[in-house]
Amino acid sequence: MITAMDFLEELKTMILPGDGAMGTEIMQAGIPLGTCFEELCVSRPDLVAGIHESYIRAGARMIRTNSFGANAARLGPFGLEKRVNEINWSAAQLARQCARGKGVHVAGSVGPLALTAKQAEERGIDREGMFREQIGALLDGGAGLIFLETFTDPDELALALYVKQSLHNCPTVCSLACTPDGKLPSGTTLGAALERLRELGADLTGINCVNGPEAMLRLCGKTPSIRSAFPNAGLPDKLADGNFHYRTSPEEFAGAATGIARSGVRLIGGCCGIGPRHIAAMTELLKAESWKTPC
Repeated sequence: MITAMDFLEELKTMILPGDGAMGTEIMQAGIPLGTCFEELCVSRPDLVAGIHESYIRAGARMIRTNSFGANAARLGPFGLEKRVNEINWSAAQLARQCARGKGVHVAGSVGPLALTAKQAEERGIDREGMFREQIGALLDGGAGLIFLETFTDPDELALALYVKQSLHNCPTVCSLACTPDGKLPSGTTLGAALERLRELGADLTGINCVNGPEAMLRLCGKTPSIRSAFPNAGLPDKLADGNFHYRTSPEEFAGAATGIARSGVRLIGGCCGIGPRHIAAMTELLKAESWKTPC
């Protein structure tokens, strides 16, 4: 049986393919923007499971739970702030069922709270408590590691990391979202922020989103502390039906991913606009170029 510690051991000798976007795939299934995608783990588990399974078939060795915004602050506008435990536990259970017996790691996805420290203080919101509630439910549901992603404030990410470490010693991936030139809103450079997270005990540090695979490839080439990279498919075009069209092809994504692997990144997947076809193209090209990827 695969364990959480196997995740870190495998990364020492091979490139692990991650999954792609969840939200983009949910919208392509006909769920309108403005829906609480995380709640679908409870009301539409078949839909969410189908997306997890499509990534596993594409070659992903790590899948993230459909729980990115499942904290009380983000669930509040939907009237779901009292269902944090239920939604996160269900998200982890669902991903774990899809991964069972397939050698696939399950990462509990945790995003930022979408409010600053000052806003939280003014509203009397306990940010630490919110992270504790969500991460605890993901761990209880069976997540083998925690993936803290798309944070733009290193201090908020450090807080989430602290909470996770106080709950469990399983691996943690800390991933920031920055500008294509490697800057964060505070003015801190990406390299400095990632080094701080490593000093605080993050097992794997990296970036996600940014502005397309090529922009991420350039960042990875000049930032040695990036070991996890999940680029998006660039800026989308909004179609008349309300959906989004991303121009990055599976072949373009796969080509950039091999360059990212050459820079020393060990965990590679995708963010907004990256789907199963992109992940399949990446895993095939990495194998063809004789990288040590799992067969």
